[in-house]
Amino acid sequence: MAVSPQQLRPISLLDSIRAYLSPELISGASSAVREPESATRMALNTSVPSVLAGLTHLSSSPEGVSKLGNLMRDGAFAPVADNASTLFGGGTPTTNMMSAGQQLLSSIFGEHTASVTDMLARNSGIQSSSASSLLGMTAPLVLGVIAKYASSQGLNASGIAGLLRGQKDSIFGALPSGLSQLIGLSGPRVVATSSTNNYGDASRAAMRDVPRQSHSAAPTVPSATGSKKWLWIALIALAALLLWMFARGRGPNGSLTRLSLPNGTSISVPEGSLNYNLASYLGSQAQDVPRTFVFDHLNFQTASTELTPDSVQSVSDLTAILKAYPNAHVTLTGHTDNTGDVEANQRLSVDRANAVKAMLVSGGVPSGQISTAGYGQSRPITGNDTDEGRTRNRRIELTVNSK
Repeated sequence: MAVSPQQLRPISLLDSIRAYLSPELISGASSAVREPESATRMALNTSVPSVLAGLTHLSSSPEGVSKLGNLMRDGAFAPVADNASTLFGGGTPTTNMMSAGQQLLSSIFGEHTASVTDMLARNSGIQSSSASSLLGMTAPLVLGVIAKYASSQGLNASGIAGLLRGQKDSIFGALPSGLSQLIGLSGPRVVATSSTNNYGDASRAAMRDVPRQSHSAAPTVPSATGSKKWLWIALIALAALLLWMFARGRGPNGSLTRLSLPNGTSISVPEGSLNYNLASYLGSQAQDVPRTFVFDHLNFQTASTELTPDSVQSVSDLTAILKAYPNAHVTLTGHTDNTGDVEANQRLSVDRANAVKAMLVSGGVPSGQISTAGYGQSRPITGNDTDEGRTRNRRIELTVNSK
């Protein structure tokens, strides 16, 4: 079901986007995540205002407005609104949408992505992994509908931000309880003196107005006092840091190097990693093109194009690098091991390269800056007779064609 941009004028964005959630689309999404249709319907209906709320939060700062404008100008999401039923129907298109959507969710919700996902899961009675996938499918649809409307009305980034803020009340009214406070938005319960443009103040005000737990709520750990309280805080922080470091594939003795990029942004990456070497190369005077780099921390779920959660950061860092070097044109090339059908491996290698491109584009890299290709199992870099060898052969390569 396609909703024309003109239909957005008399009704809200929320209602317009929910109009896409046809029984056919919900059935396809239900099959994709293997959850009951009733729970999937509830999750999708909640995902729409959740993504809109996140975009409203994002557009409350000049940097966020600029990021939103980049997404709209790229044009990658507008076609989603014209093919929603097909893209939610399962198979490769759905998987690619999920992958691109995960990167988009990170841009919208930042550090709150996991918490938003968990709240959606609890509210809908589904698994957190299913909630993550449904949010990942919903985000490109929401962007697509907004992009179509903005194009038809000639809205720039500031106009889109104003549109979102103007419909904030209806968006808040459809959110699960507590979600607006969770992501730092100033909802109906925030004191009147709070400013929605000041994230810290608005977030603190929201937290002051969160209702107290009833006696039926889960018991809380008794509060500590004095030095014991700070000791526990320090231990928890240290544990979180160690987990994060190991999740990125290194022990506590590993080091991150902070790279300053020419567009004023900076990233912290492991020294010697693909992103470190790529940024160093693009920032040098070297002209030996083409030059190929092999991803060192980019893994997919078995036989799918969905990245493992700990691989998303690699794509996020690559996004920042390619945006900082807009003259660099690259090719992403997918490869597999020799397990399974040759033709299926060929398709999978292409689909994985396209999935990574979709995530980069969703992060603001122009689509024309990236080409893709896939060679299946035809170009191994080592033998396939061991697990280690097969793992090395399942890879994505990035080739810089010009800089």
